[in-house]
This record gives sequence, structure tokens and C-alpha cells, in this order.
Amino acid sequence: MTDQKDSEFCFSRRLAMKGAACGVMAASFVPSDIVEAATGEADLSRDIYPELRIGNASALIEGEPLAFAYPLKQQPNLLVKLGTTARRGVGVDRDIVAYSTLCPHMGGSLRGRYRHDVNALGPCPFHFSTFDLTKGGIPVHAQATQNLPQIVLRLDGDEIVAVGVIGLIYGQRNNLEGGDFAEDAQKPSGSGRRLMRG
Repeated sequence: MTDQKDSEFCFSRRLAMKGAACGVMAASFVPSDIVEAATGEADLSRDIYPELRIGNASALIEGEPLAFAYPLKQQPNLLVKLGTTARRGVGVDRDIVAYSTLCPHMGGSLRGRYRHDVNALGPCPFHFSTFDLTKGGIPVHAQATQNLPQIVLRLDGDEIVAVGVIGLIYGQRNNLEGGDFAEDAQKPSGSGRRLMRG
């Protein structure tokens, strides 16, 4: 009887080890785009984002968003001066940010849904997701579980320049594939600018 129990244990252990090995192998084949979407971070080691001059910091009016497409023509975004310091914000007060206006949950349009009183974008017309623009676009209400993709900005003097995206824009496997670059967007000269994580 003892021999039978030992052989059952070994058989179960062997199956568990095989299952674990299969899981490790399967995980190694997960596309990096899925990892980027899950973590809300971009890794630009493969691709270089174009640069797009959006406008002048001195011309922005607090609480009035400016619409623009980036990095591709069909990817809508908004640029806004929040009036309060924000994560990854640029400008003297670090309060100028830009985000995709496609909800990461199911792609609902967030255009025209900026709420300056709470510095949030939403609610999404599909499932009411709302995002805090001062905290990297984290979802603060409803169904979305991923941050709103944030456009990485740089200041060249007074000019605001889009240089990358953190997060995966809804409907994309890669933010730079499936369309033409936004009008006036240009690849950076030389080796290009690569984005650090987070």
C-alpha cells in the first residue's frame, strides 16, 4: 500500500512540473505589446516615436483643452493646462499634460469630457470610466482597469513637443502601426529619442 501511495505522489509531482514548464514557455511568447498594455508603460527599444510640435505653453488657457492627433492620424488626444502639478507634467508649474481620448476599456470617446473642477477626463459614454489627469491617468471610477495612455511631452523653450506615448492606445497592437503619422509629425534626427519606463 505504501508503494502505491509513493507512485501516485511521484506521478502528481511529475504532472505539476510539466505544467509549470509549459506555463513558463507560454509566458515567454507573450507579445511585449500585451505587457506594455498591462503595465501602462512603454518600452521604445524597438520603435522611435515621431516628434510633433503641438503649441506654445504661454498660449494655453487653464482648463481649456486643445485637441490633436498623435502619433498616428487616427489617434485623438487632448493637451490641457490643469492649473495644478501633475505626474509627468511640463511647464513652469508642471501642470501641462496630454492624454489619449480613447478609453482603454472599450475605446469610448472621451472627447469633450474634460472636467476642470476635478482635473479628470470622463465619464466614458460606454461604462462611465473616469481618469485622474494629475496622477498619470489612473482610472478612478467604473470599468477601466488600465491608465489612460499619456502622451510624453517636452518643452523646447515655449514650444510643447509630443515625443512618445506611455501605455497602449485602444485598438492598437503597437501605437506606431496601422496608419500614417499625424500631420507634421517627424522622426527625430540621428538615433532618435527613446523613452524611459514609467
